[in-house]
Amino acid sequence: MSTNKMFGFTKANPIVLLVGFAFIVVLLFWVAKSVFKLLSFVAPLVFVAALIINYKVVLGYGKWLIGSVKRNPIFGLVAILFSVIGFPVVSIFLLLRALATRGVSNPMKDTAFTPYEEVQDDFLDLSEIKQYEKKVDNNYKDVF
Repeated sequence: MSTNKMFGFTKANPIVLLVGFAFIVVLLFWVAKSVFKLLSFVAPLVFVAALIINYKVVLGYGKWLIGSVKRNPIFGLVAILFSVIGFPVVSIFLLLRALATRGVSNPMKDTAFTPYEEVQDDFLDLSEIKQYEKKVDNNYKDVF
């Protein structure tokens, strides 16, 4: 008689599995709520830090919100609503973006045109290649 204890597992009751899954979901929700609550206390400081590091990021985000209201009012209002509700997450996003762009300047500011010279049209002799193509008879040209 063989049993199903090859790996030390036994058949579990589905109700126990569902209760365990519900417990894990509740635990993850509680952890996320606690982290969000902690972030809500720290968010104003994070927002001020983003302003100090690179205020243009915060201004750009505000301009994006206003522009989205002008282009698509429903989307713009929903974006503003989510920005207010999710202020801790938005402030961390702005801080990370300010940190990432603090030393970056406009890359197009210091560009200059590279000098060039015009090349003559007859510098490349393709006559040998065209003669070779005439000699080789293949159906590859029929594909195009």
